[in-house]
Amino acid sequence: MRAANRSPQEMLVCEEREMQRRFSTLRRVRHRPIGVIDVPDRRRTSLFDAAAVEVLEQHRDLLWQRLADKSRALTEAKDRIREGVYGICANCARPIPQRRLKALPTATLCVQCQERREAVLAA
Repeated sequence: MRAANRSPQEMLVCEEREMQRRFSTLRRVRHRPIGVIDVPDRRRTSLFDAAAVEVLEQHRDLLWQRLADKSRALTEAKDRIREGVYGICANCARPIPQRRLKALPTATLCVQCQERREAVLAA
């Protein structure tokens, strides 16, 4: 079934599968060293090489955190489905448009409330 024809709930399931696949991949490499600081002849690599390794490790940690955040959002969306409040704005209690839910199945706010929230955060 094409993504355009899926319900928001089906999109949640697809997103969860993709997130689990990414978690699985990241778990396999999370604690592996990204680079080798010592070269075969035991000379230290350059400061730039060490910095590149540090950046890659930070990137990996950031990816892990984003996946954890997405996992939490998917769990919360499934909870809202069970509670019968999925698709209802958590702020104003109006229905969240299906178009928004298809684009962002974990949405908890309608477009207007999300725009207001972003304006407050930007100020």
